[in-house]
Amino acid sequence: MAELRLREDQRSVAEKIVSMLKSSAPWVALQAPTGWGKTLVGLTVIKELKAFPALWLTPRLSIGIHVFNHCNALGLRCLATAGREKMCIHGYTLEFLRGVCRSCEYNRPISLSDLRDFQSSVDFGKIRERSEALHLCPYLVQTVLERSRYDVTIAHYGRANKLIRALRPGIVIIDECHNLTLPSMHKVDTRVMEVLLGKLGFEEDEIGQIIKSPETLKTILNEMIDALVTIAFEDNDLKPIIEEVVQMLSSQIWYFDADDETITALELPLNLSTNVPIVYMSATLPPSLGSNVITIKRGWTIPVQVDSKYVLSYENIMRKREEIGKYVSEKYLRPSTVIFTTAARELLLNNKDGVIYEDELEGSPCDFKSETVVLRAYGRYAEGVNLDCFDNLVLLGLPALQPTAMHRLEMRGVKPRDLIVVKIAQIIGRVTRSPTPPDKMPNIYLVDKRFHQFKDD
Repeated sequence: MAELRLREDQRSVAEKIVSMLKSSAPWVALQAPTGWGKTLVGLTVIKELKAFPALWLTPRLSIGIHVFNHCNALGLRCLATAGREKMCIHGYTLEFLRGVCRSCEYNRPISLSDLRDFQSSVDFGKIRERSEALHLCPYLVQTVLERSRYDVTIAHYGRANKLIRALRPGIVIIDECHNLTLPSMHKVDTRVMEVLLGKLGFEEDEIGQIIKSPETLKTILNEMIDALVTIAFEDNDLKPIIEEVVQMLSSQIWYFDADDETITALELPLNLSTNVPIVYMSATLPPSLGSNVITIKRGWTIPVQVDSKYVLSYENIMRKREEIGKYVSEKYLRPSTVIFTTAARELLLNNKDGVIYEDELEGSPCDFKSETVVLRAYGRYAEGVNLDCFDNLVLLGLPALQPTAMHRLEMRGVKPRDLIVVKIAQIIGRVTRSPTPPDKMPNIYLVDKRFHQFKDD
C-alpha cells in the first residue's frame, strides 16, 4: 500500500481527539461516513499519543485486515488476530469441547527460534501458513505473539476482555461501534430443538413445556453439553445444528419467537472491562452517546420518505391484514426493490408471485436486482453488504424486537431508541454505500407512522 497521508480535515479531527484524551476524557466518539478515513485517523491518534500497545476491536475479520493494511502503511508494527476455530489447521469446532487439543500433533512447545519468522507485522493468515510449515499450532503461536508488544493488536470483539488482561493496552479503539447496540441473533427451529431434546432423553410432554420456557432450555442444554457433543459426532445431520446451539449458549437472552416458530437467542457483542481511554468509531452512533462526540457530515443528504398511512404493529396487522397487505402489495411490490422487515410483517407479503425471500437466496441479493427481494431486518444481509444495485429500498415497520426482548435488552443497558435508530440507519446504509453522492439515488421508503418519532435522531 502506498504511503498514507492525512487530509487537512482528518488531521484536524485527529488533533482534536488527541487533545480530548490528553485532557482526561475517558472516551471520545468519532462519527463519520463510510470511506471518510476513520481508520487512518484512529491509527494516527494511537501514534500521536504513543499509546502502545493499542488494542483495536472489530466485529469482522475483513475489517481487521483493512485496519492491518493501513497500520503497516503508517509504519506501525501490527498483529491481526482471529479466534481459535478460525486458526485451527484441522478446522475443529465442537471437538474443542472434547479436549482434542491435548492429543493434537501441532500442540507442542514453542521456542524462541520458532518465532524468528514473526518479527514484523503479521496477520492471522500468515500465522496459520507459517505455523503449519513449522508444525506448530497457529492459535498457540498467536497467543505467544499477543504478548510480544506489537504496536497495535487487532482482534474481534469476542476476544476483547482476554486481550485487555494480556496486553494491558494504552488505548482501545472500538471500530464499527454501532454493533455494541445491535445484538447478534441466533435462531433454531423449534421442531429441530424438539428432536434434540428427544435425543437427550426427554419425553414428548416435557419437551413442549421446555420449549415454552427458553431460559430453562438454555440451562438444561448448558448442563448437558457433553451429551450434545456426543450426539453431534453420531449424527452428521444434527452436527451443524448443535454447533449453532453451542454458539447460542453464550447469548444473554433466549426467547420463543412464535412468529417464525424458533428459539431465538440475543448476544450482546461486548461487555468491556477496562479503565483505559477508548475511541468509538462508526458511521452511525447511537443517539444516547451525547457528549464527547465528533461528527463529520457527508455534505449531502439522503432523501427518505415516511409512509404514515398505517401503524404496522402486530395488533394492527392481525386486525387489518387483508387491507394493509393489499396496500403494501400495490404500492411497494415492484421490480428492483429490496424490502427489509420482520417475520411478523412478512405475513403482509406471503404467497406473492415474483417475491424472493431471504431463506430462498443463495449468493448475493443483487443477483436478483430486477425482482422484489424480502430480507430480515435482523438477518444475514442487514450488515456488511452492498445493496446499491436496487432502485428502491422499503423498510416495512419499525425494526424492533419483541417487547419482552426489548425490555430485557434495556435491563442490560441497551436503550430501545438507540437500537431502533441504529438499525434504521444501518438498513438505509445498505443502498447508500458511497462516500459521495451516487449517480442515481435509490428511492427509500419507511413504511410505518411511528417512524416520525425517530426523524430527529
